[in-house]
Amino acid sequence: MTQFSLRFTAVAAMLTVFSVGCGQTEGPELAAVTGTIKLDGQPLTAANIRFIPEKGSPSFGGTSENGRYKLLFNQHRAGAMLGKHRVEIEPREPKTDEQGKPLPGVQVVKLPKKYTKPGALIAEIKPGGNTVDFDLVSK
Repeated sequence: MTQFSLRFTAVAAMLTVFSVGCGQTEGPELAAVTGTIKLDGQPLTAANIRFIPEKGSPSFGGTSENGRYKLLFNQHRAGAMLGKHRVEIEPREPKTDEQGKPLPGVQVVKLPKKYTKPGALIAEIKPGGNTVDFDLVSK
């Protein structure tokens, strides 16, 4: 083989590896996950949620005004890996004024400690669509 052929083969192999690795649908099998988070019967707005599998990468989402969320695995793929997940829910920091005080009308929400302990919330994700709702209570 000539030196040109060796270089061409090496570059072609690298491009193949990079193009396969950068595909938007590459990776583990995922399933769609949506749901609602409520605290004392009211939608929990402006909260972050993470589903952390026993092995693999976590999925994440955030709640809307009505407490609904949809999980994303990465910027190109929605859903979560199949299997058992530890779930973490965390209210977002409220918007504040220049002095650091919450803006008027903004409610500061704190989750009860029983929900912030590792393993307190668990979800099983199965193939297909999954609806995983959380009805949390403050007492």
